[in-house]
Amino acid sequence: MIECRPGARLWGPDDEDSVWQAAIALFLLNRGNAYDGLACLFGIRNSFGFRPLAEDRGFPDDSSDGLCGEFAAYGGPGDVHGTTWLTWVELAAVGSRRVR
Repeated sequence: MIECRPGARLWGPDDEDSVWQAAIALFLLNRGNAYDGLACLFGIRNSFGFRPLAEDRGFPDDSSDGLCGEFAAYGGPGDVHGTTWLTWVELAAVGSRRVR
């Protein structure tokens, strides 16, 4: 699930109204088996030997109600393998690195 925090731009990330909102289901962006991307970012099917950017961070404490409900519907931490999260800032930092 991709989430956003629209209030953070208006009031700052620490404001009580800056809560996470469910935005789009991640599966909608999965257009095939992007195993190299999953391995690089999350360590999933990592036969490539990548050092994953965001492996096994667990479920974010400040997630939206929508994401919490969806996670619970899948069984929660005991039934969901490889739960993790990643920020746009982290993703952008990786995308801006130059390969030499």
